[in-house]
Amino acid sequence: MPEKLRKKLFYIAVAVNFIMTAIYEFLTPNMSDDIIYGDAVAKANSFFDLFVQEYEHYMTHIGRNIAHIILRIFMYTGTKAVFNIAAAAAFTALGILIYRNIDNRKPYDLRVYLAITLLLWLFDPTISNSVFWETGACNYLFTALIMVGYITLFRKSIWEKKEGSILFAVGMFFFGVAAGWCNENTSGGVILFVLLMFVWKWIETKNFSGIRLWMITGLIGNIIGFVIMLLSPGNASRAEGAEEAHTGLLAMVARFLKITLNIKDYYLVLILTFTVMVIAIAYKTGSFKKFKEAAAGMLMFAFLFLATAYALIMVPESQLRTYYGASLFLMTAIVQGFAWIVNKGFDADLVQILATSLVTVLSIILIFTYIEDGANLARIKREFDERDAYLTMMTTTTDEKWLEAPMLRPGWENRFSMAYESDICEDHWNWLNLSYAQHYGIDFIKGVDRETWTKY
Repeated sequence: MPEKLRKKLFYIAVAVNFIMTAIYEFLTPNMSDDIIYGDAVAKANSFFDLFVQEYEHYMTHIGRNIAHIILRIFMYTGTKAVFNIAAAAAFTALGILIYRNIDNRKPYDLRVYLAITLLLWLFDPTISNSVFWETGACNYLFTALIMVGYITLFRKSIWEKKEGSILFAVGMFFFGVAAGWCNENTSGGVILFVLLMFVWKWIETKNFSGIRLWMITGLIGNIIGFVIMLLSPGNASRAEGAEEAHTGLLAMVARFLKITLNIKDYYLVLILTFTVMVIAIAYKTGSFKKFKEAAAGMLMFAFLFLATAYALIMVPESQLRTYYGASLFLMTAIVQGFAWIVNKGFDADLVQILATSLVTVLSIILIFTYIEDGANLARIKREFDERDAYLTMMTTTTDEKWLEAPMLRPGWENRFSMAYESDICEDHWNWLNLSYAQHYGIDFIKGVDRETWTKY
């Protein structure tokens, strides 16, 4: 394919990815923690009050201040459309940053970019929490953009043997602070990445002559941001509230087992794909030295995946969305292998046909999935909007403090929405019911079956 045509198709693919993401963002209502944080932000008297609120959040809840100040700023704008566009841009930019980390790509490598996009859309089990939920996106998508951006700049500067000015070293320090202050396990993975780069430089030169000032300031920034996040007094209170069936060594074993099972249940396809590519590269290279050269980047990102995932052993309880950063490392490792196989290792027509066919078939699957689940998102959004209008009307026209409202109709569940996890239920004491009730200024909301609901 001529490079000019490949360039046009590449930019079209990027634009389509942005539009697809933006549509889904607009079809996702505010829910769960979005309502809670939105109500808190509404009490801010000025923009600077957001930082006062975030300081209180740091002292009482958690140390992820970078993520939550981003969330508060979006909430402060007063319109979700701003977030929707920004989140679509962030998701698109994240794919491009991962693309920039692929070592054996061609100029405007459409297959490689599509492989990344397809992995992000079809094989991320947390996408409803980490991309299409405002609070989750600020905690995971936007912070991932910061961390992957930092890794990309770091790797690029190393490959270009950048000496760097004092200004660049200062910039890397502050960029490092931000990347270290994002979320616990993935920021730890970023620090591990930097340490691996230091080791690689030492192995290359057998001394520290390859270490540059900007590398040191970046690492110092990472550590400072990471330590500030971990020292949040709120972290201790959250840890005390977590309950475990075991203590001591048995607790660590139980956590290890849980992480392993989560990897098996949600990332097995990706791991098997990675394994097949490693075997293919090993057979093609034929020696350990050549294999190490061909698969170095692939193996590094796979190691970061394992380290970032198993770092969760340090906390009593973790949600699946906390694996988001780790999964990005694994996806990057897979595409590293894919790019080597199709662009460097195998010239055979059969391999090229299989690679192009795989990307094309998965693209077709994504199109059908996108249309079907997009319709479900629209239905969910309609019911959220109808319920919001009803509750708003009731709380402004009556003095009722105990209201009933319809739950979502069953059957529209899909992997791009966490609406059913965030829905009200029949138990008016449920924390979500109480949060929604507080939002509307009433005492209780009780969920009722949508099929029996007749008030609208």
